[in-house]
Amino acid sequence: MSAANDIVGAVKAIIPLLNEEDTSVMLVHLPRLKERLKHLSNCFSKDVQHSIAVKTNPHPEVLAQLVKWGYGLEAASLEEVRLAQDAGCPGSKIIFDSPVKTRAEIALVCQEPKMLVNVNSIEELARFPQEVLCTLGIRVNPQVHTGAPEMFDVSKNESKFGVAVTERTQIIEAALSYPVSALHIHSGSQMKDLEVQRIALESLRDLAHEINTRLPGKISVLDIGGGLPSESMKDQTKMKAYGSLVTEVFKGCSFKLVTEFGQWVHAEAGFALSRIEYKLAPNRLFIHLGADFFMRDAYTTPRSFPLSVWNRSGKEYRGEKAAFDLAGPLCFAGDYLAHGALIDPSVQEGDYLVVDHTGANTYGLWSRHCSRSVPSLWAWDGEKMKKWSHRQTINY
Repeated sequence: MSAANDIVGAVKAIIPLLNEEDTSVMLVHLPRLKERLKHLSNCFSKDVQHSIAVKTNPHPEVLAQLVKWGYGLEAASLEEVRLAQDAGCPGSKIIFDSPVKTRAEIALVCQEPKMLVNVNSIEELARFPQEVLCTLGIRVNPQVHTGAPEMFDVSKNESKFGVAVTERTQIIEAALSYPVSALHIHSGSQMKDLEVQRIALESLRDLAHEINTRLPGKISVLDIGGGLPSESMKDQTKMKAYGSLVTEVFKGCSFKLVTEFGQWVHAEAGFALSRIEYKLAPNRLFIHLGADFFMRDAYTTPRSFPLSVWNRSGKEYRGEKAAFDLAGPLCFAGDYLAHGALIDPSVQEGDYLVVDHTGANTYGLWSRHCSRSVPSLWAWDGEKMKKWSHRQTINY
């Protein structure tokens, strides 16, 4: 990893800025974020629109940075639509995907020029007027199993998302009867089997072609979602392979393609620090980040985060390793960041645990459990640290 993209400089810069209240902090690593976005763009044709999932990291400054670099935003709620608009995102690059849009929300977004609004069911289409300014799409459940974890697999037969692709006749008739000009799929988070995803993409393409055979030019936009797990930039194989697959499937097609990546973009572009509050014999450390920050990991299969420990002078411990359980601050038994994590045993109370690759599904999922305040968030630009938000008290 290049010097600009490691975290050594950032950790050394943040530690002197911390005060007694800063028991933990969150950080965005802008050089990494920019590198990942550049790689994403390079893996696809230049005319593909990439709208990054707001829910993965909804911090307003993060969203504004994405928009500044030319990327769109995907919103799963009207509140996220407003966050996207406040970040300066043009309507033509905003996607609205909520599965439970109210009539009032629909009345608002259908008048947003070129905003892509994907309905979750054919029944939802009946809530839209016959004339809309938005780009109206139908979410299709491709009913494939790409190897996504059970909780994040949105393409199962019983999924609450989209119209089953087996309801082909109903989808075609709905697309012809309503002001629909787009189709959308999202097979699930952390897809593993790209050849199965190929089937999903081909089914979407063929469905669009069939609709256009009935009414030429009816479908002009295909939203193929996101769903790729994060990968190291040292590897760079997953997104390259997926980009090549998408190019192959849609070769010769005139559709505008849109993506909705989130975790792949953000995960490795963030890290966090927690003060080590207690070191208890024989092998337990108590820290200030737990299931409130790592909610997905506490309730599903935990991710394996890179860990390091630093003293209060900004020096990293590099001695022999011993196994420690890392206990979080919440009052329930499952609040552990890790069991058997390898940590330098000379670490002391008051030192810092650095947890890397925490940029996705952490800040946006912060839990109110135990009413602990939300840590401050900082941005590292490769040379200096900037505070993007102060510590926030939970409001009820």
